[in-house]
Amino acid sequence: MSKPKIYIDGKEGTTGLQIYERLGGRDDLELLLIDEDKRKDPAARKQLMAAADIVFLCLPDAAAKEAVTLIENDHTRVI
Repeated sequence: MSKPKIYIDGKEGTTGLQIYERLGGRDDLELLLIDEDKRKDPAARKQLMAAADIVFLCLPDAAAKEAVTLIENDHTRVI
């Protein structure tokens, strides 16, 4: 069985960093990481969200609403 893939959109903020630190040491899941220079690139974020089973949105409300529109599949769950 494959490991669940998790992407944290907004990993650089306080909440995102805390989630990353808590999940980073686990070997039963895979964290998908974006290159620092692409973290505001909608195409790069969209690609990672499409690959993820779970996406944590650690963003301000308006940015989180925009981020949800980047997801075009039915399997990605958003927290």
